[in-house]
Amino acid sequence: MRKKVLAVTLILGLGLGTVFAAAGGGQAEPLGRARLRERIGDLYLLRLTRALDLTEDQTAKLYPLLVRAEKDKADLQSRLNLDMRDLRAELAKARPKEETLVLLTNGVREAREGIRRIEAEVEASLDRVLTPLQKARYLLFAADFLRSIGERLERVRGLRAPLKRSP
Repeated sequence: MRKKVLAVTLILGLGLGTVFAAAGGGQAEPLGRARLRERIGDLYLLRLTRALDLTEDQTAKLYPLLVRAEKDKADLQSRLNLDMRDLRAELAKARPKEETLVLLTNGVREAREGIRRIEAEVEASLDRVLTPLQKARYLLFAADFLRSIGERLERVRGLRAPLKRSP
């Protein structure tokens, strides 16, 4: 059961990072993406507090952890996005350099592992602080929140020109 909860949380965390990255679409200025990410993070924390009916003590324990985790994941996701962009550019070349490919793929793997590590820390903290009812509500809340944000971002992205990507 714990492995399932961890796996779901990991997937949701990676999904949230992906949603945040998709919001910027690679075309917006970095400051605009950072502000959007911050606003979505604030909305997430506010709705989480309400959905789980957190006590003041629980909120005091979780809020700093979740804020730090989201910031750290955002930094890793940003690094991951840059490495993926550079990897696409390198693969688009007629003769990609193996050394560059190795460095970039290692960077992608390290960023992904860092995100997984942060998610594991958050999961462990949630296990210590939340009741079983709140843990169950958290899983549903996170999935619903990610889906609704993803749908809204897709609608907004549909209003803009599609992203151009090579390989």
